[in-house]
Amino acid sequence: MTDIPLPDVGNLTATAILGWYAWHTASKTIPGLLTSFREEMAAHREELRANAEAFRNEMTAERERRYADSMAIVRALDRLSNRLALLPESASLMDAPAGEKPLRPEGRSAR
Repeated sequence: MTDIPLPDVGNLTATAILGWYAWHTASKTIPGLLTSFREEMAAHREELRANAEAFRNEMTAERERRYADSMAIVRALDRLSNRLALLPESASLMDAPAGEKPLRPEGRSAR
């Protein structure tokens, strides 16, 4: 009988296993990992976009509300300055010019 060179078969088997492992890793495992990673990242990016859009909408609404409040203050100051321009120097700021409501709240008397 011929003797089988066992060390050579062992090296061949180890090489075959390492070759199969390298092939499997390169052709099956890594592409699968990349696909699942890309899917997770796409979902995460979509969530971030939605959050950013919601934040942007919230900030727009806040800015519009503040603008409306500022414009109301400007109009009130404009009315007040117009009243002051019409009042004689001896008149009280609570007295209204003819045809306008007094600035004093209803039910309160002048001191």
